[in-house]
Amino acid sequence: MIQISKPSECCGCGACTIKCPKNCIQLKPDKQGFLYPSVDQEMCVNCGLCEKVCPIINSRELQTKDAPRAYAAYAQNSDVRISSSSGGIFTLLAREILDQGGCVFGVVYDEDFSVHHIGADRLEALELLKGSKYIQSRTEETFSQVKKMLDSGKTVLYSGVSCQISALKLYLGKDYYNLYTVDVLCHGVPSPALWKRYLEEKEKEYSSKAKFVNFRSKDFGWKKFSLKIEFENGKVYIRDLDEDLFMRFFLKNICLRPSCYDCQFKNIINRQSDITIGDAWGIDSHMPDMDDDKGTSVVIIHSNKGDKWFRQAAKETTIKSCELDTILPPTADSRKSVKPHPNRKKFFRHFAQGESTQQLERFLRFPLMFRIKRKAKNIMKKFSR
Repeated sequence: MIQISKPSECCGCGACTIKCPKNCIQLKPDKQGFLYPSVDQEMCVNCGLCEKVCPIINSRELQTKDAPRAYAAYAQNSDVRISSSSGGIFTLLAREILDQGGCVFGVVYDEDFSVHHIGADRLEALELLKGSKYIQSRTEETFSQVKKMLDSGKTVLYSGVSCQISALKLYLGKDYYNLYTVDVLCHGVPSPALWKRYLEEKEKEYSSKAKFVNFRSKDFGWKKFSLKIEFENGKVYIRDLDEDLFMRFFLKNICLRPSCYDCQFKNIINRQSDITIGDAWGIDSHMPDMDDDKGTSVVIIHSNKGDKWFRQAAKETTIKSCELDTILPPTADSRKSVKPHPNRKKFFRHFAQGESTQQLERFLRFPLMFRIKRKAKNIMKKFSR
């Protein structure tokens, strides 16, 4: 029986709920809005299958053999690139699978702009999967759908964050020649309940329901990406990552899932995916000819299958080989667990009491003693050089 003794022991992948033969596990939100498994103990037969597919319980067994290769790349088609979060590489990889008559699984918005995974087998539907969505996606029934397709011989691409790919591999229980996987570099996942409250407040402020959301609008450029919300009454909200309050909550690590502060899936060497993609931040410093502020992707190849797949898709890209630690430094938040904001507990305590996001903003300021210690540490570093 799956038992979560502390919140950091669950990444919310949902594999246990789908694997359970008795359907006695449900995902339910806690006070912070994160989903956790709840087991009906009367129905449970203690078969242990839920534990066997848990990526956190089995994280030590998940290993890859091939040394990763890294590239900086972007789609040559400007429309594909501009409408994507970084360089448009996911679109090209997905098209390659669709051209083979396959199905592509990725993340789409619900009517209320929460998110879940779906499968798409048409090029038109691919547009819904594009773009970063900074909320944790519900995988729902997609793991079992993928297995049925693979067993029937259909080619499948499954995309998600690293913990979701690890969970899928454990659920499937064996390698499939016709399965292709992509994981997206992840900072961490913020509270879905916080996002819901924030969006509802914006709808009230603009006196209209939201009809479009883009977490990675390039209206102000790729490096200064923005949260953009279009409303049914024609009004538009757009603020860059330094000005938008939800993005500040997210990037200041005050609202992330507990498991993200002790992530078992950020080790680049042990990724379970065929390919990892993400933003090539810092490209302007070490490879300026690959940067025009329209978006450049880092592409990390983990398998021979992934290498062949990328080379087929790369016919429509501008691409350069690079050193992994240069294009994605070991200090990057996508390669190591981020530290929780010191006010995180206070933040969520007041969130549970119903405070607005504007009221919660005060918790972004670090406590005085924390600021003093951090300043002292920086001074010590300066004099020790």
